[in-house]
Amino acid sequence: MTGSPDHLPTRYVEWDYLTKGNPKAHFVGEGLTVPPTERGKFKTAQIETPKYQHRKVLGLEDLADRQPGEPTGSMPANMFASAQERAGRLEAEDDIECIEAVAELREIITAEFLFKGLINVFGYGVNRKIDYTLPNKIKLLGSNRWGQVGVDFQDDLREWCGHLEDLGFDPVEIIFSREVWALIEKDERWLKQLDNLRTEKGRFAPEKAAEYGNAQYQGTLRDPFVDLYVQRSSYFDDATGTMKRHIPENSLIIITPESKRNKFAYGSIDYMENGQFKTVSGEFIKEVWHDDRAGTREILVTSRAVPVPGNLNSWLVATVM
Repeated sequence: MTGSPDHLPTRYVEWDYLTKGNPKAHFVGEGLTVPPTERGKFKTAQIETPKYQHRKVLGLEDLADRQPGEPTGSMPANMFASAQERAGRLEAEDDIECIEAVAELREIITAEFLFKGLINVFGYGVNRKIDYTLPNKIKLLGSNRWGQVGVDFQDDLREWCGHLEDLGFDPVEIIFSREVWALIEKDERWLKQLDNLRTEKGRFAPEKAAEYGNAQYQGTLRDPFVDLYVQRSSYFDDATGTMKRHIPENSLIIITPESKRNKFAYGSIDYMENGQFKTVSGEFIKEVWHDDRAGTREILVTSRAVPVPGNLNSWLVATVM
């Protein structure tokens, strides 16, 4: 999602998307002219950008007791933080939590967009779906699944990369879920196809240390010539009370430079400030209220980010196990 984001004047986003691959030139003999190329057909979709929020309230009861790291026991009173000092610390923590919570949900819907082409907008007072109708989506069944006798991982990868190449897109990376990569690691014949120039002492050595949640480089495949990564990150799903993967189990995604140009569009948000109604669009919209009589401080962070593809044909996802 490295394309330049759009900030919209309304909560709706319209986007045009091609229903065919990239055009290619043709060879032509002397004295002849190439026939005109049919204009690429496209469709226009309209999406109501989903609104998501995270809210925290800070009250007097939160300031009554000492905070972590403060002195304890019978130490002098002046060594303890004042209520305002405690409030300042908690306010900063609440601000960070709200922004990170909104960013995490954005990551989740991005994963749903890339792997399912379907975002479930389900929460407080809302239940709808955003359907992108993802074209390059494959699910292997029965004896065709990876790990079955006679199934060659590399044949499937060559075929899928070839499909993207036929559409005019050059595959550069494949990201695997952890159980798919664990299956691949058991196949010594397949591992021999990896480029060993970036390994040390029998272990893969990425260019930089991978942080938890980032896709980790595992090697480069010679045929097709692509970099291989494994993604291990997960998140807690409030609806089911279980941990879920950003990359669905038993799946992989083939990425091209064009697919990396997918972007976010940010719909507008209406709110009131100092008695005036306002409409703004941005990555994170923060509102803060203070109620002196109730002794509370409330923060609300809102976003209306939605993924927008440059070309739906420019990546491929597959469920292989």
